[in-house]
Amino acid sequence: MKHILVFLLVLYNPAAALAAEPQHADKAMQASLAAFFAAKPMVANITPELVKVQKWPNTKQAVRWSLPPLKSYPKRLSLIAEQGHGKQYKRWYVPVLVKWMADVIVLKQDISARTMLDRSMLSKTRTNIAGLHGHTWSNIQDVVGLKSLRNLHKGSVLVSHYTQRPPLIQRGDIVTILAKVAGILVRAEGIALKSGSRGDRMLVKNIRSKQTLQSIVQDAHTVSVFVGGA
Repeated sequence: MKHILVFLLVLYNPAAALAAEPQHADKAMQASLAAFFAAKPMVANITPELVKVQKWPNTKQAVRWSLPPLKSYPKRLSLIAEQGHGKQYKRWYVPVLVKWMADVIVLKQDISARTMLDRSMLSKTRTNIAGLHGHTWSNIQDVVGLKSLRNLHKGSVLVSHYTQRPPLIQRGDIVTILAKVAGILVRAEGIALKSGSRGDRMLVKNIRSKQTLQSIVQDAHTVSVFVGGA
């Protein structure tokens, strides 16, 4: 029995099994991947850059590369590698580490929570946003006036999860209601029934008619309504 176990261990050598699996791609495969990234594939104007291939496909020669469908910018993803056509077609999912390079707004200094952002605190730079969650900005003007929700350090990329826009209109404010009726712009006075920032939907009450309307905040004193919407 002992001799049989020794024989089986000789047949199955884990080191030999690992050595049998290709750990590196040949030059043609590496060149095809380099060409794919050199072409600067983009997702919403953000460019991935290869950091490392964690495991190459078990094949030789060039392959066709593509990005998988993405809803965010992860540090690790699986590229799609394809080779051949018809009955010779093969596909692999290749784990890689990447950077996602984007022109974004970053902080020029440390700030504390509840700080109102102004232009002097901000700069635009190209940096890696891999792993960040939330919306980023590329225009400084879009960030001015936001309030930080947490302490942030110099060089931090500004992300929507870290900020909020203070309301332009507070609940109880008197506002001008704008509505288009038969092509004519009609104005009326109203009361805001909730607070809101630019672009927010909010309820207002027409002071004269007492009607409650669904509106969209335009600025600190004005909302617009769609006739027939309430």
